[in-house]
Amino acid sequence: MRCPALLAVVPAVALALLPGGPQPAGAADGSTEPAYGTVLNILPPGQSGTITATDLAKVAAGDPQHRVAVDGQNAPPHFADQLEMYDALNKVAPSSLTEASLTRYYKPSTFEIPAGQVTSSVTPKAGVQIQWDTYGVPHVHGDSRDDVAFGAGYAGTHDRMFLEDVLRHAGAARAAEFLGPTDANVAMDQEQLRSAFYTRDEAAAQVAALPQRYGAEGTQVVGEIDAFVAGINAAQDAMCPLGSPVAPSCPAEYGALGKTPKPWDRADVVYVASLVGGIFGKGGGGEATNARWLEQLQHRFGLKKGRSVYRDLREKDDSEAPTTATRRFHYGGGTGIHPGRPGVAMPDLHGATAPGTGADAGSSGSSLPAPPTTAPGGAAGGLTLNLPFGDLDLSSVGPGLSNALLVGAKHTTTGHPLTVFGPQTGYYAPQLLTEEVLEGPGFEARGVSFAGTQLVVELGRGVDYAWSATSASNDNVDTVAERLCTTDGSPVTVQATAYLVDGRCTAMDQQVHEEVALPNAGAPGAPRDVKMLVLRTRHGIVQERTTVKGRPVAIVTQRSTYRHEVDSVVGFGRLNDPSYTRGPATFQQAASAIDYTFNWFYDDSRHISYFSSGRLPRRAKGTDFDLPRWGSSAYDWKGWLPAAAHVHQTDPARGYLASWNNKPAPGWSAADNVWGYGPVYRSLALSDRVAAAIRGGAKVSRAQLVGMVADAATVDSRARHTLPMLLAVVGRDRKAGGAVAQLRSWLRAGAHRVDRDRNGAYAHQAAIAVFDEWWESQTTSTPGAQSVAKDVLAPRLGALVNKLPRDLDDHPRLGRGSAWNEVAWYGYVNKDLRQVLGRHVRSPYARTYCGRGSLKRCRAELRRSLEDAVGRVLAAQGKTSVAALTYDKTQDDIRHVTAGVVGVRPIDWQNRPTFQQVVSFTSHR
Repeated sequence: MRCPALLAVVPAVALALLPGGPQPAGAADGSTEPAYGTVLNILPPGQSGTITATDLAKVAAGDPQHRVAVDGQNAPPHFADQLEMYDALNKVAPSSLTEASLTRYYKPSTFEIPAGQVTSSVTPKAGVQIQWDTYGVPHVHGDSRDDVAFGAGYAGTHDRMFLEDVLRHAGAARAAEFLGPTDANVAMDQEQLRSAFYTRDEAAAQVAALPQRYGAEGTQVVGEIDAFVAGINAAQDAMCPLGSPVAPSCPAEYGALGKTPKPWDRADVVYVASLVGGIFGKGGGGEATNARWLEQLQHRFGLKKGRSVYRDLREKDDSEAPTTATRRFHYGGGTGIHPGRPGVAMPDLHGATAPGTGADAGSSGSSLPAPPTTAPGGAAGGLTLNLPFGDLDLSSVGPGLSNALLVGAKHTTTGHPLTVFGPQTGYYAPQLLTEEVLEGPGFEARGVSFAGTQLVVELGRGVDYAWSATSASNDNVDTVAERLCTTDGSPVTVQATAYLVDGRCTAMDQQVHEEVALPNAGAPGAPRDVKMLVLRTRHGIVQERTTVKGRPVAIVTQRSTYRHEVDSVVGFGRLNDPSYTRGPATFQQAASAIDYTFNWFYDDSRHISYFSSGRLPRRAKGTDFDLPRWGSSAYDWKGWLPAAAHVHQTDPARGYLASWNNKPAPGWSAADNVWGYGPVYRSLALSDRVAAAIRGGAKVSRAQLVGMVADAATVDSRARHTLPMLLAVVGRDRKAGGAVAQLRSWLRAGAHRVDRDRNGAYAHQAAIAVFDEWWESQTTSTPGAQSVAKDVLAPRLGALVNKLPRDLDDHPRLGRGSAWNEVAWYGYVNKDLRQVLGRHVRSPYARTYCGRGSLKRCRAELRRSLEDAVGRVLAAQGKTSVAALTYDKTQDDIRHVTAGVVGVRPIDWQNRPTFQQVVSFTSHR
């Protein structure tokens, strides 16, 4: 939607102070904060995410076409101030960082606001005080635990009211109802129904059930959730009095949508948690895709050889994979594949099909798209919301985007641990994460939480400790095949809506999810009455119906956190409570109460520690971790993996912990949907640097550690670990000699993609242009059709090389910052070419693929591949010399997704957390 249309529906009135909202205030209370150490952090683009009509008018006056807020020009206070600090770190050489310079790129993460720096304050109810600091971060003080929770809801809504509303509607599968009847919004609702459908009563019941699992602790949390909801509603009432969308202090988006803010209740908190839980904190669910790939291999190569090729490319427990822990842990069923086990159900390759949850159930208006047949999250575009002012692409969020680098006390210049870590949740304006300080009984924490769940700090610091997480993707999702039946004895087809429970024909839980989606200025057209089918069995939500050996079945996703998304607040509450978390052992106990699958990291003045969380099921005998299982009770989950069996380690002997979503530990098998735990993982960019820095007893400073992480943030990890092998095979290629020289020069410089002096071009841009084209052609109509990675495997796989169900690349050009994550192809090329070169390989493949094992043939194939790539890119750019090639670095830019009416400018690419902490504690309680 264009700005003039938006301004027509949003009155451009002056911003007034909220009734009962923040008022100008003086200094803090003057007490002294304990000096346990120093923590810095950064959260771009800025803390304040609420845009009123007056704010919008100011932004539009500076940029009427795009509504982009630039700090120091047309941005409201604290909307984009941290973006400039964040971007600035990428302009300096990592080796030039000093202790004094770090505050140019990070802000202090303190509990107390320095004297004279309280910018506003409010007392929304007795027992609650909220003060905002000079970065717009709210400091919440409560006389009781419920008071703190109330203040968290109030302050978070002050900064993220409209975004919270978007997320609760998306979590309830009502995005089309709230945002408009576009196909993208309907598809988003389909996706959410297939991931986490709940009635409002079911969602609310999840909160009420907390005491059953956690006793008094659960009862306490129920009260806090109710107080949190009350705080949200109080803030909404203050910002939009009487629900008026055109009130001066009401977010401008409501006027644009013609919507009136509605009160929250317990169910809404669960809906937001279910949306977040369906994106983050899960692993597995790829069994049906694996089964299809295995069946294709066996059809081509035969049963035995097909299984062997599957094991090669699965990389389920590769001894060369970089791991975070050095201790060995076991989970995941080993490296074999066993389709013949009695509990395994292999869907037919070409069986009849019928849709499952998300199918049209009698909608009026335009027809609904057919729901995808993949597990939730697998449908391209299925996580995009259409707002009147742009698309809110939630596919920019996802597991596998965070990193952590912790160095033990023996290896630092301070004699205490040093840490740089943070989550990477995609780039949004305003950010999906919101920062807060929570203080009161049971709370002493500062950090970030997802908007709508800021009842607790989810990642941040305590009094004398800090914690963070990376997505672990541990296997907590299974695919279950339920045998279909009919309750009236009629012939069974894939259209059946009943299934066998140990021989008894049982009707599925069948419901129709209905929403009335009305058009608005950004989503014109006719109203739509959207009706979608929901089918559930005792195991979970039906994804589709098909056949196994000709017999009709329902394919169901069973997730261990389904109906338990809110339970994890107990673990987060323990991390917020300094009387609970006092060291590595209690940190691990707290993290063990978090059901989502994350790698948790801890730092204090003496220790670094790691715990990999998740409600991880024990599988029954007769099943295979990689393949769908039958739904009979004999093959149901057999309880949960105890905390002691989870990956955990404190103060490893090698002196550091490094994680970039890589394999947690030796022996810990990759979840069935994770195929990238091979010899190449981007975590090597962290571990290689820190290992070199502490070698021989050397010690690192805080500035050096920040520099290591910043240096790793611009490495093309794909090139760094595949190009050496590719060039070793290619050798001296006379036809592509110029390209080889450029590529070698880029490698010697570290294979970075960076423009520190901001002259508009990457150093080594000619090499980058060649390698990007060589790896995955961008000059053909079908990207990936020309690929050196496929050239390596094709001699053995033939046409199946194009059906291998793994992404070929994870490139910065996607615009989401994170790159090079969990791509199995990087490891395939690296390992296979080492084999063809005759180099030592641990966990070798059963066969060599390139050239079918012949170095001579492999060399010829790769030379031809390189020469073709060079020819394509020269022709595309109209150049005759490789050295004259250019690369448009702006295609790699981080492009913040506009989550409201105002956006921010793109920034240069850097592979870095969206919230990052720099931690240096020097004493402990």
